[in-house]
Amino acid sequence: MAAKRWKLLIFRAGAAALGLFAALLIIETGFRFYLLNVARTIDDLRKPDSAMWGHELTLFHIVQPGADERRVYELAPGAHGTFARQPLRINSAGFRDRERPAKKQAGVFRMAVLGDSVAFGCGVRAEDRLSDILERFLNEYSPAAGTQYECLNFAAPGYNTVMELATLRDCALQYSPDAVILVMVNNDDELPNFVRVAPQVWSLRKLFVIEAIRDFNIGRVLGDTARIAAGGIAETGGAGAASHVKGFRPELVPPEYQFLMGRDKMTEALRGIVAETSARGIPALCIMPYPKMDVILDAPASALSSNYNTEWFEAARQAGFVTCDPAASLAWYLKRHQLRERAFWAGERDFHPNAIAHAILARNLWQCLVQKRLLPDSGQWERKMAECERAWDMIMSR
Repeated sequence: MAAKRWKLLIFRAGAAALGLFAALLIIETGFRFYLLNVARTIDDLRKPDSAMWGHELTLFHIVQPGADERRVYELAPGAHGTFARQPLRINSAGFRDRERPAKKQAGVFRMAVLGDSVAFGCGVRAEDRLSDILERFLNEYSPAAGTQYECLNFAAPGYNTVMELATLRDCALQYSPDAVILVMVNNDDELPNFVRVAPQVWSLRKLFVIEAIRDFNIGRVLGDTARIAAGGIAETGGAGAASHVKGFRPELVPPEYQFLMGRDKMTEALRGIVAETSARGIPALCIMPYPKMDVILDAPASALSSNYNTEWFEAARQAGFVTCDPAASLAWYLKRHQLRERAFWAGERDFHPNAIAHAILARNLWQCLVQKRLLPDSGQWERKMAECERAWDMIMSR
C-alpha cells in the first residue's frame, strides 16, 4: 500500500513538473515570437520612413544607413516634422541646417560644428542652438564690414567621436571650413545607436523571460531584449553602452562594431580630427555641456579646475584641441539667478540643453575664439569686448 502511495506521489510530482515545464516552454516560445514582432532590425532603415514625415517623429523615422560604415547611420535628406517637441527639417545634404552652398564665398569665415544630440539641438528650435546663436551674434556685432560668418551644423543624435571624425572627412571638409568646433559629451566613447546584434531567438542558452526581467530591473526597456532575440538594433538608451555604464551588456557589442567604441577609439578619433584640421591650417575647438551642474554648484570654486568633464577635456587637449570650458559661465548664471541645473533642461524629463544653455555655450565659444585670436578680425573684436559682453547679457536676459 505504501509502495503504491509513493508511486502515485512520484507520478503526480512528475506530472506537475512536466506540466510546469510545458507551461514555461509555451510561455517562453510565445514570448520569443512576440519579441520577433516588436524588434526592429537594421534592415528597416534601408528606406527612410517618409510616410511619417510631417508628423511626430522619432530618430528611427529620420535616419538611413550611412554610406560609410564608420557613420553607421545618417539623417535622411528632406525629413521634416516634429522631433523632440520642436519643428525639424533636414536639408538636402542630410543635416539640420538651412541649405548651404558647398563653395564658400569670398569674405566668408566658415565654421563647421560636429557633435551629437546636444549640438543637433534636441529639444530646442534650430535657431536656438549654439551654432545658430553664434552665427547671428558674429554677423550682428562684427567689427569688420567685409567679413561674414557662417556656422554650419553637421551634428546628428547618437553620434560618437569616431562617427564625428567620419562626418568631418566625408562631409564637413567639402564646405572648406576655417575652423572646426566639436561639441563633446561624456558618452562619446560609447556604442552609438542602430548597430546590428547577432540574432539569438532560437538560442537554448538563455531564457528571454528572465532576460526581460533582468533588463527591466536595471532600467533597460523591453525593446533591448527584443533586439538581442531578433538580431535587431542595439540602442544605447543611456544604460548599457560601455563598460563603465550601469547595466553594460557585452553581447550588445558585436565584434564588427568594436572599432566604434572605447576610450582608445575616442582618443584616436580626436587625434584624427586635429590631424585633418592641422593639415589645412585651421583650428579645432572643443566644448562640452555639463550634466552634473548641481555637483559643481555645491562644490567650492576651486573644484572647477577638476570637474566632471576633466577626463574628456584632457583627452581633447592632448589631441591638440583648443578647449572651451563653459563650467564657470554656466555656474555663474545659475548662482546669479538662484537656480539649479534643471533650469538648463530642454524639458521636464529632457536634460538636453535648452535655449539659454545653448546661448551660454555660444558665448563661451565666442570668448574663446576672440581670446585665442582665431577670428580674422580678433584684434577689432578685442577693442569692443565690453560692448559685446553687454550684448550677450541682453541675450541671456531674454
